[in-house]
Amino acid sequence: MSISYGICAYHTCHLIVCSYLVCHYYLRWDYCNVPTCQPPTTTTEATITTSVLTTEATTTATEQTTSQATTSSQTTSTTSNSSPSTCSTPELANLLELTSDLRTVYQRSNLPTIDGTSSNGSLPWEEGEETCTTLLSKKKVLLVGIDGLRADVVGMTPLPNIRRLQSMGTYSFWADVQSSASAVSGPGWASMFTGVEPSKHLVSGNGDLGDRAYPTVFKTVKDTFGLKIAASVSWHPLVNELIETDGTALDITFEAGSDCEMAAKAEDWIRSEIYDFVFVDFDGPDSAGHSTGFDGYAETYQKRVISVDKLIGNLLDAVLETSSGEEWLIVLTSDHGGEGTSHSAYDKYNRKIPFIVASNSPRVNVGFMPIDDPGSQMDVLPTIMHFLGGSSAVPEGLDGQVFGFKDYTRTTPPSSTDTSTCGTDSALQADYRGTVNVTANGVPCQAWDSQTPHSHSLTPCNYPDAGLESNYCRNPDGEPNGVWCYTNDPNKRWDYCNVPSC
Repeated sequence: MSISYGICAYHTCHLIVCSYLVCHYYLRWDYCNVPTCQPPTTTTEATITTSVLTTEATTTATEQTTSQATTSSQTTSTTSNSSPSTCSTPELANLLELTSDLRTVYQRSNLPTIDGTSSNGSLPWEEGEETCTTLLSKKKVLLVGIDGLRADVVGMTPLPNIRRLQSMGTYSFWADVQSSASAVSGPGWASMFTGVEPSKHLVSGNGDLGDRAYPTVFKTVKDTFGLKIAASVSWHPLVNELIETDGTALDITFEAGSDCEMAAKAEDWIRSEIYDFVFVDFDGPDSAGHSTGFDGYAETYQKRVISVDKLIGNLLDAVLETSSGEEWLIVLTSDHGGEGTSHSAYDKYNRKIPFIVASNSPRVNVGFMPIDDPGSQMDVLPTIMHFLGGSSAVPEGLDGQVFGFKDYTRTTPPSSTDTSTCGTDSALQADYRGTVNVTANGVPCQAWDSQTPHSHSLTPCNYPDAGLESNYCRNPDGEPNGVWCYTNDPNKRWDYCNVPSC
């Protein structure tokens, strides 16, 4: 316990008590009479440093300062009127034009290039022409997959290392997951790795990863370019079931017990400079979402996303410290989003994800993707192949496209109109004519022409054009969230079904 003497200072402001040694013998302690501190000001009063100044002195000082300020203001006004300001504020329109193409700005900033020269303000390639070539031996790839990362959470949460990636390339917080299966990990990762829909790669859930019918990006890169590839994962089935079916795609793998272990191993690989292509899988956000909710305002989920961002920072630092003379591509995305404590429903919380492509290649744009072409998780494979070998290296027949490159022209992805597998949002999925006959919770549907266990008027006779066949999920009355059915559970009259949107 201490006794304070002298003038009160704002940064030490606190209640002060006397030591029992200097107080009344029978009183152990008591409060002292010390004035309350006031915050420092930016006006003339800030010059007052002692409490012994008299009111008259204070008033005089204030009047003198006010007079000086008035004179200074008049002088400034006169100067402003007599000669234009030399302030370097740019015209707003010019600033907007400058920032609309940051890659061009970077190129014209005379930054040292990977071959040790200067760009001298010139652009080494022309749009539409693949004249900017870097040796394959100088190209490296880092693929960052984050399980269960909701797109809006990335946009609203302070994530400095993901922001660093944004500033070096093209990004989207509205990218799509695959459209022909539920938003679960199996089909999400498989579409990310193969560049095609689940209807082609045949992985429809987490239990059939070994059914994959299309080659992964790792196998394609290995067979095409012979690069050394490493994968460090937190969700082990990715390497021992989905990626590696014959042991020829990956040169080294690590199945970690935590995201920290997983990232540390990947950082070691990057710093070793042995591997050309490193894949990392963060599982923490998905675990936190299932536990407490996929929500940026949920503390557990938010903290886990922030912790992953810090680990990404370690990986990025390792890249930056060892990348001299190299051209890097860093791709970040997710297998699915989430809502509540799940992510299988067909809504945008589950089916929208972030997608970022960062690079020091002048072929990569800097900025955001347009809202009408936000990208897809299926863009991973074609983007990596295009970076390594140009458009001729991209396999044919993919559903994904190259993301973020100036020397590639994207086409608007065709919307599926096969109503035997999906329903259109504009029709509230009333046009769905598929054979799904269980609810989102797995309860079998009641036949539309049956009145047991629930009686109703939505019969094939009353709604002949609604496709009310058998017990298939339909939307004859325009329910806002899509197709549904009466259930065979006497205690549950009806429920929605899981059917993708076209």
